[in-house]
Amino acid sequence: MMEDEAVFSVLAQCFGPVDEGSWSQLVGSSLWSDFLDGARRVMQADELGVQAAPLARARKRCPLQEFLSSGEVNALFAPPTYDEKQAFAARHFTGGLPESAVPVESLYRTWSAGAAPAPFSQQQGLYLGDSAHYLRELVERLGMEVPPAFSACPDHLALELDLVAVMLRSGMREEARQFLAERFAWLTAYRMRLLALEDEARFYIGLVDVILAIRAQQTTADAVVA
Repeated sequence: MMEDEAVFSVLAQCFGPVDEGSWSQLVGSSLWSDFLDGARRVMQADELGVQAAPLARARKRCPLQEFLSSGEVNALFAPPTYDEKQAFAARHFTGGLPESAVPVESLYRTWSAGAAPAPFSQQQGLYLGDSAHYLRELVERLGMEVPPAFSACPDHLALELDLVAVMLRSGMREEARQFLAERFAWLTAYRMRLLALEDEARFYIGLVDVILAIRAQQTTADAVVA
């Protein structure tokens, strides 16, 4: 059974750069079905990083169709090949193109005015906003460095997902839950951007909906506890 942190690591690989061997091994083996089963389970989990008792797991066996559209489910059960993933990234995960849908938080949030308003205050669609500075500082506080591939966009979705995995592996469950609640709200706006790409982006829309469902479940669980 795939652990919660591994589910987030796989999600990170889906949105970030990955070599051909790693991707082919992931989607061409039982690992992918393990991921889908793990994602379904985490979408129903009351607590991240905590394995429920067998009886409790048996009661929470809702299929993916309970959370995702049939088109999304079909797309997730037929993940892209490496070449297809690369082609999609070249068209849509590259900034400055007409059909760009770059998964970077700053692009979907408004720059704050701050204590000393900058020329870009209250604007949207720009890199290196507040979230980028926050993520860079958080990575450093955790004793790590932003990978070179994300140096210009430390608030990239792949890095944010990987940070959740790092927190869970480190036993920082509450921090991971708080991070989910605070950081992933922007995915609602990003989802709208992907919808404009229609069926071509169905796989990624499904993944975003998985993340949003996990976030909603954790937020609901927190509200019930409160």
